[in-house]
Amino acid sequence: MRVAITGGSGFVGSHLVPLLLESGHEIRVIGRGARPVTQQPGLSVTFGDVVTGEGLEEAFHDADAVVNLVAIIRAKGVQTFASVNSQGTAHVVKAAQQAGVPRLVQLSAIGAGPDPTFPYLFSKWQGEQSVRDSGLDWVILRSSVIFGPGDGFFTTLAKAISLPAPFLVIPGDGTAVFQPIAADDVARCLRSAVIEPQRAGHVYEIGGPEQLTLEQITLAIAAATGKEWFGIARRKPVHLDPRLIRPGAILMDKLMPNPLVTPQQLDMLVKPNVTTADSVVANFGFEPQSLGANIGYLKRPKHWPFSLLDQGKARAQNPGPN
Repeated sequence: MRVAITGGSGFVGSHLVPLLLESGHEIRVIGRGARPVTQQPGLSVTFGDVVTGEGLEEAFHDADAVVNLVAIIRAKGVQTFASVNSQGTAHVVKAAQQAGVPRLVQLSAIGAGPDPTFPYLFSKWQGEQSVRDSGLDWVILRSSVIFGPGDGFFTTLAKAISLPAPFLVIPGDGTAVFQPIAADDVARCLRSAVIEPQRAGHVYEIGGPEQLTLEQITLAIAAATGKEWFGIARRKPVHLDPRLIRPGAILMDKLMPNPLVTPQQLDMLVKPNVTTADSVVANFGFEPQSLGANIGYLKRPKHWPFSLLDQGKARAQNPGPN
């Protein structure tokens, strides 16, 4: 198959692209700017901008399937939830229709729904509606939080834990629940969605084998990273009302390229980020990896989260949603 992937150079794409190449498929990675990729047979890179729609139809030409991985979890400037997650998906749908692509696979998020109180999840739901109404052989995967080298959520949490403090600060009561799933396992589910005809017209929620609270995740990362504070190896968690954290989150959101927490993330803690414990086994036939057994990549955060070096690298590595 010829598979076009928007956002193919991003976190999930870096796991999906090699998997599809190994399976013998031709892959076209689509993004706004030219990014270095390892040259190998079956892999090409071309221009396409989901925000404006420019170049997408040409990029999708003669593709058998399109996978849309482009999304933002934090709105910044012109890159809003509406322009990227919602309207960007609509542009992908329109271009796929015009290019005659038969299959469209959309990566969405658990909790996506019509409640505008949660702008990120609302924008993902709007994107889903464009996919559902496309008339194509569509498949939607709603994922819980994704872990692996290069992730956002868990790496940022590890950096927050590395801050010099006698306690582990946890927003709220720590009972917000997640079902972390490995990026490699998300890629396996996406591959099935691309190549298996019977998947068309289905929405799948996927998560790992563990349903963990925010406090359990924080303690697990603290134990794995082995960070101490003046010899205190086992720091106790301290729960703070999210309303007390919110002013700092607003400030970080405005000033930092990669804030430790955003106001929207604090708001979403009230929504469980889980599906059935056997979702991947039941729907895709394999046992997903657990976070606890695969947390080694978080052991050594390299940079102080507020360093100019770290912020400069973050800007270079994250120039836009594509």
